[in-house]
Amino acid sequence: MRNLGWTFLAVIIVFMCALFVDLPTTNTVLGHNVSIKKGLDLAGGARLLLCANKGQTVTSGDMSTATDVIRSRASAGFGVTEPAVSQVGNDCINVEMPGLKNQKQIISVLGQTGYLALTDSGTKNFNAGVKVKLVCKDAGCGASKQTGVSNLNVSPPVMQVVVPGKYIKQGSAQTGYDQNTGGPIVNYQLQGKGSDDWGTYTTNNVNKFSAIVLDGKVVTDLTIAGPIVGGQTQISGLGSIDEAKTIATFLNYGALPIKLHIDSSQQVAATLGPQYVNLATKAAVIGIIIVALFMLLYYRLPGLLADIALVLYVAFVFAMFKLIGVTLTLAGVAGFVLSIGMAVDANVLIFERMKEELRTGKSLGASVEAGFRRAFPSIRDSNMSTIITTVILFWFGHNFAATVITGFATTLFIGVAVSFVTAVFVSHTFLRLLVKSGRGRNPALFGVEQLGGAQLA
Repeated sequence: MRNLGWTFLAVIIVFMCALFVDLPTTNTVLGHNVSIKKGLDLAGGARLLLCANKGQTVTSGDMSTATDVIRSRASAGFGVTEPAVSQVGNDCINVEMPGLKNQKQIISVLGQTGYLALTDSGTKNFNAGVKVKLVCKDAGCGASKQTGVSNLNVSPPVMQVVVPGKYIKQGSAQTGYDQNTGGPIVNYQLQGKGSDDWGTYTTNNVNKFSAIVLDGKVVTDLTIAGPIVGGQTQISGLGSIDEAKTIATFLNYGALPIKLHIDSSQQVAATLGPQYVNLATKAAVIGIIIVALFMLLYYRLPGLLADIALVLYVAFVFAMFKLIGVTLTLAGVAGFVLSIGMAVDANVLIFERMKEELRTGKSLGASVEAGFRRAFPSIRDSNMSTIITTVILFWFGHNFAATVITGFATTLFIGVAVSFVTAVFVSHTFLRLLVKSGRGRNPALFGVEQLGGAQLA
């Protein structure tokens, strides 16, 4: 009881923060995007299934890397609300692009294997985005069937591959800051033959340029400051940390480790127009109001406190949706509404236990504590069983590209987890405050039969 005031203050502060996040005008919080994201059934868009070509060895690591690459490509430059990229089975990747009007925009980009290389750009410095042609020093580097040397005076410029991207250690590219200058840097590691070739090239070409090229376009063209032996390479002199992060992303995930083909693709129209979305919203609000009235009329004063906790619950959950970046679909909204029922169910269990204790003649304070204590095991078990179910549903939806199931499982999981906190913690705090205030001692306010004008202790 001693810390009850601080607990109540903490609840109010969290509620105010949640309200700020929930505002329609709040799109960023601490630099994090918190705008509402709509799924395919609400926004329309495109869906593609990419599968590995037959005849190649595909490992779980290859698929994990390919999924990251596809997600990186899908997130860049298509103007979609939030791409949903997930692995399906052992050799396929499902891509959903809500809001994309023309699926042809992405078919030519997502499935490309891509080719990343460190090249010889001689004494010329090229801007990012310049198209170039790559040739191999020796047959088998993968960039082209042709072998040759760099020729920078033709159009497009011809650059010889020094180190193919496959020799960059996966995930080794990390950003940081130079200890001396404070400028952004990128460190990455070359391995095997790539390390040896890089050491030889940098030793013989100090103060010349070496362009990083992805899919025939220059990412950045760097000056070789000195010999690099052992494969550990540092890129410095960058303009910003964002540029460093972009280069690190290309080095880590620029090229797909396996070849993929478009197994299926379809343009998806929004199945719910604005009118139907508004109707669904009104239905949810009406349902919440009916539930709140039931709690108020049947459980009276505790029901009023539960209704206040329910308002806090809705604010908390919606803020969580925005902060985590949940993509809302119709199934996701259904999961949220169902979790509201779970929150109310917890309060029903608590209040019924309280009424039982009050009827035995216990004081209000003792009844509140006993009611929560007796109801807690049932609330805990019912919520845990629901959470376990949502985890299974999420796993199924994630592994079989059933994003409708994934959306439902995600919103239901968040809703149940938050409802557990609000029912057991927030409602408990409110009732403890009522006990401490000394008010509301009439048994009728708790739905308990009043005998002889007695008041609750």
